[in-house]
Amino acid sequence: MEKLFIPEQDRQYIDDLRSLIRTGVTAAPNLENLSLINLAAVVRESGDNASQVQRASAFVTVMRRIIRERLEGREAQTAALLFALDEHAGTPIQDRYRAVAKLYNPYWTWENYRKEPLTRHLLAVYLALRREAELYNAVATTSKNKVLIVKNISREGPGLLEQLLREVALNYDAVDLHKGEPLPDPTTYGALIVLGGPDSANDTTGKMAAELALVKKAFAANVPYLGVCLGLQVATKALGGKVIKSPVKEVGLHNARGEPYSVSLTNLALTALGKKDPLFVGLRNHFRVFQLHGETVELTGDMQLLATGSDCRNQIVKFGPAAYGIQSHFELTKDMLQVWLKADPDLTPLSSQKVMEDFEAIEEVYSITGLSLLRNFLQVAGLLS
Repeated sequence: MEKLFIPEQDRQYIDDLRSLIRTGVTAAPNLENLSLINLAAVVRESGDNASQVQRASAFVTVMRRIIRERLEGREAQTAALLFALDEHAGTPIQDRYRAVAKLYNPYWTWENYRKEPLTRHLLAVYLALRREAELYNAVATTSKNKVLIVKNISREGPGLLEQLLREVALNYDAVDLHKGEPLPDPTTYGALIVLGGPDSANDTTGKMAAELALVKKAFAANVPYLGVCLGLQVATKALGGKVIKSPVKEVGLHNARGEPYSVSLTNLALTALGKKDPLFVGLRNHFRVFQLHGETVELTGDMQLLATGSDCRNQIVKFGPAAYGIQSHFELTKDMLQVWLKADPDLTPLSSQKVMEDFEAIEEVYSITGLSLLRNFLQVAGLLS
């Protein structure tokens, strides 16, 4: 069998990958000491100032991503087995060896497979790791091509937003205010996305003061903006509107009458132009939403109401040419919902099983709607063509 040529500068990375096979990536005792954690894709994932342990964790994240999104077919199956990821974690090495061999020939043993083909697959993984950084760098060469995501509480993460940003290879920075992480200058980013949380935009805490100042600065510089739940309320407050107690506290997928929460683009004459807004390209006039809020907003004359709800009226608001706020949690994923049902005091009284069953019944359409809204926003912001 013809030997593969591997440039001298790449051999250490191949050898490091080979060394991870015996234990698997997640159980490797010396991962933080390997050259792999210094690959550009890993540094991007962890941040420039991350420790070796943090970079080792980021390497696992990047490995999962390239296996799931970049490799295909048997290459992906082989990599997942060799490095004992996800469902293969904890599987003895002998069993993984046999499973890999039989991917290529039902009569093969590990001895038939393990020499040159192994090196070839290790090279494929390494090249995918290298290409991951190139893919991001090709799109995001400056912070103006990056998105700044602000989390108000750790459990309310970007969800579908993060999934789409990765798929379209857009760089982003996420700041968790609940952990006291400092806010960067929003004017150096291509867009600002502020997520939900249990705070009120009317709070007088240092955290909320800093968040309001951030949003005001972003609007003053015309940075494209998307606010989710609390993010809508913060933007309204920052621009002179009011945040008040909602006439109905909206929690979950259904209201107190058992009716599904939804928003409408055309129910009122005031919002008849909503369906023509570029944020809603490809979407229906009505779509299901998940709600988790006890406050709502009063708009100024400069704000345009795009979509309404039956109980809480102001659901989607346009603040400017590329600035929006959405009251519902369109970014929600099933994994996020499972966490919220256990941790959020407004959700814990609900039947977790019933809520999960209801969400799973609409999950596919819900995800399509959320991803469409975000993609449309990124196009309005000029970050996607």
